Formats: sequence, C-alpha cells, structure tokens
Amino acid sequence: MNIYVLLKQIPVISDIKIDHKTFTIDRSNAANMANPSDLNALEAALTLKGVSGGTVTVLTMGNESCEAQLREAAAVGADRFIRISDEAFAGADTLVTAKILAAAIRHLGDADAVFCGQFSLDSATGQIGGKLASLLNFGLLHSACQIDMTDDGLSIRRKSGSVYEVWQSPLPVVCSFEEGCNKLRPVTLKGKRAAKQAVIQVLTNNELNLSDEDLVSPSKVEAIFPIQPKETGFRIQGKDEAESARNLADILFGKILA
Repeated sequence: MNIYVLLKQIPVISDIKIDHKTFTIDRSNAANMANPSDLNALEAALTLKGVSGGTVTVLTMGNESCEAQLREAAAVGADRFIRISDEAFAGADTLVTAKILAAAIRHLGDADAVFCGQFSLDSATGQIGGKLASLLNFGLLHSACQIDMTDDGLSIRRKSGSVYEVWQSPLPVVCSFEEGCNKLRPVTLKGKRAAKQAVIQVLTNNELNLSDEDLVSPSKVEAIFPIQPKETGFRIQGKDEAESARNLADILFGKILA
C-alpha cells in the first residue's frame, strides 16, 4: 500500500504575529514545528505500512527550513521525502495549494491513499483534504480518530457528538485525522541516523507544469481584527456585603416581576 502523507511546517503558535499590512502571518521571528495532526496522520500511515507493507511518502511545501520536518518523518520510519518549492507558488490559498499537491501526487504516481491532518493550527481552514480528494477524484474520509483496513479499502471511526460514526471508502482515498487520535512512536538511535541520511527530492513547477491560470488564488484576506469577548456577567456593587445583597435581590426580583 502506497500512502502519501502531507506534513506542514507551521510557526510555534505562541510566536505567531500578524502583519496587519499584508494580512499574513509574520514568521520572521517564530520558531517552527510540524503541524500536530499531520504527525497523527503520519503515525497512522506508518501503522498501516507495518500491517500491509508498502511505502510512506511524505510531502511538504516550502523553503529549505521545511526539510527539518521531513527528517522528523525519516526518523520514525517514512520512506520517501518530497519538498515542493517554487517562487510561483508563493501566496497560494487553499485551492492553489491543493492544485499543487495534486499535481505532485500525480507526478510521483501510484498513490493508494493520501493522509493529512484535520486542519493546520496556523490557518485552521480544514479545506485541503476535501479539495485534494475532489481534484484527484479520490474518495474522502474526514476527521478520523481510528482507522482500519478492509477488503475494499479503509474504514474509520469519527466522533459525532457523544457517539462514534463508522465511515468506509474504497481506495484510492484521502483521509484526514484528528489531533491526538493515536500515540506517536518514539525516535530511536537508528531513526536519528536515518534522519541524517534521508535524501530529499525537490519538486518545482518545472516538473509539475502548472499554468499561470492554475496558480491564481481566488480568495484573499480583506481585513483582520481581534475577536471581541462576549460579556457573560457583571459585578454587583455596594458599600458593604449587606448593600450588595440588597442590590442583587432588587435585580433578581425585578427580572422575576418583569
């Protein structure tokens, strides 16, 4: 079984700052990390590889700093490592990002499944999985908290309120995973050596051949502003406890009589 895993580098959330002129995340002074739910997707892929064999190919988009996350994937047992990077891809929204990823997967070939996180912490749109499934004409399983192989494809359990739903899809399929849905395996000494030795393939638009029209992002951020907290209560004032209690009683009886 050949599984592709999308692994996104994101800034450490506590370091995030917003550029209010461009409405983009200012990453210049932020440390980087792997998106947490993408790591859960990677763990699920490695677990299935252990059961059914095959390969796990990890893809990321970005500059050379993203190779740190690819080497993290090598340290826990992934097989192939692809970094997608081109100046023409700068500023891609979720649709263009999905087009780029779909082109890369078609170029590399033989995908039985594509695994990704439910959403990334830096943008939290949760759109890539669905758009990618549509572009590749794959099935879609979303928000998995448990996954199993079946005779026909994959079966997942996903939370729905206080119960679980079971969803199934034949292969090929795109499947997204909830953060924390499985336990990440530890990195061994052998894994650390594999991380250092991992060969990272770089794909540019020379290989993917996306047109200028394909790379036009139809969405843009027009404004950004902080969330206004909703008032949930107020303080009862009084010169002493007795007066505060009378003021509270006046308010309560006034609401009852009204």
